Amino acid sequence: MPKKSSVYQPSEDSMLLSSQVRAHAKGIVLDMGTGSGIQAEAALELEEVERVYAVDKNPAAVAYCRKHIKKKRKVECMKSDLFSVFKGKLNKIKFDTIIFNPPYLPRDKGKGDMSVIGGKKGYEVIEKFLAQAPKHLKPDGVILLLFSSLTHKFKVLELIKENGFLAKELASARHFFEELYVYKLEKTPMARQLEPEGVTNIKHFAEGHRGVIYTAIKDKKKVAIKVKHPGSDALGRVENEGKTLTLVNKHGMGPKLIKATDDYVMYKFVEGIPIKDWLPKAPKSKVKPLLKDLLQQGYKIDKLNLAKEEMHRPLKHAIVQKNNKVVMLDWERTHKSSKPHNVTQLCQFLMVWKDTLKKKGIKIDPKKVVLAAQAYKDKPSDKTFESVVKQLG
Repeated sequence: MPKKSSVYQPSEDSMLLSSQVRAHAKGIVLDMGTGSGIQAEAALELEEVERVYAVDKNPAAVAYCRKHIKKKRKVECMKSDLFSVFKGKLNKIKFDTIIFNPPYLPRDKGKGDMSVIGGKKGYEVIEKFLAQAPKHLKPDGVILLLFSSLTHKFKVLELIKENGFLAKELASARHFFEELYVYKLEKTPMARQLEPEGVTNIKHFAEGHRGVIYTAIKDKKKVAIKVKHPGSDALGRVENEGKTLTLVNKHGMGPKLIKATDDYVMYKFVEGIPIKDWLPKAPKSKVKPLLKDLLQQGYKIDKLNLAKEEMHRPLKHAIVQKNNKVVMLDWERTHKSSKPHNVTQLCQFLMVWKDTLKKKGIKIDPKKVVLAAQAYKDKPSDKTFESVVKQLG
């Protein structure tokens, strides 16, 4: 049997984590990187815990736990590199609690001991764990994660957020040259709602003042999901975006809507490059056709008596696809208007980018653009719109 010295032995980090395991563990438990089995033992003390899977990539740790962990009827010890064992027949197992005291020291701090080295920066093992964990955790499950100030706390919290978790600090303790932290991670309310509907791999993607966007997989395709930003006071924006996309999709505009509720909108993820990044590098031959497409969409929106807002700066919200078509995002503020101004706002966009467009062989004359825009504003029609388009040369 393996010697105790060949297995990671309980230290201050282990004790800090085990106290939180006794307070929060429930149901089916996974003790990731079990080491000596201290966290598995702590979980097994609880009536709320039905079964514990204690895994470690170190065969000596697995053998040690099989011999020394009590309540063997409720525990299974297995060799696994992170979640590698939970494939095939075991891939249906989902956990109510996942406990992880990972190797978290940067390589130059660890002196070669792989049981404590988390990678060059210290957080690489945690990064891999967080990317894999969501599909193994039940919708209402929790993760109890320990890490150190030496692991770059800001980066770890960023990784937690990117992988769609909400985080709460449960405990901390100062130990010599480092601060130890235990965090409880839970899935977002949106993930809890959507995962039973077959939506997986939910990741934080971006956020603005009014909305937060996640990416996910639905029916083997990448989708985007927008929810209200928790800090926003704006009401009905998500619901409004769903209704607007339903309308503009019928006219070939916007990302393809998949589902809309009062709480979220889900649409096909738009692969491409924001127009602000695309324009400076785009081939000259592709710029004019794309700008005409953008103006044409603005005209369609005007004819629907809708004001999209911020069309004069579609820098982040207009995505250029490989087929040289532009898809406009963010329809949450769109509203009915008897005098919509989408085309005239796009004229402002053209004037702001006139220097870049000049390099692409498109000479924008601000005075002529203003006159064409004013004529269109006074009397929107196919004729006045064509005058606007002619400003591209």
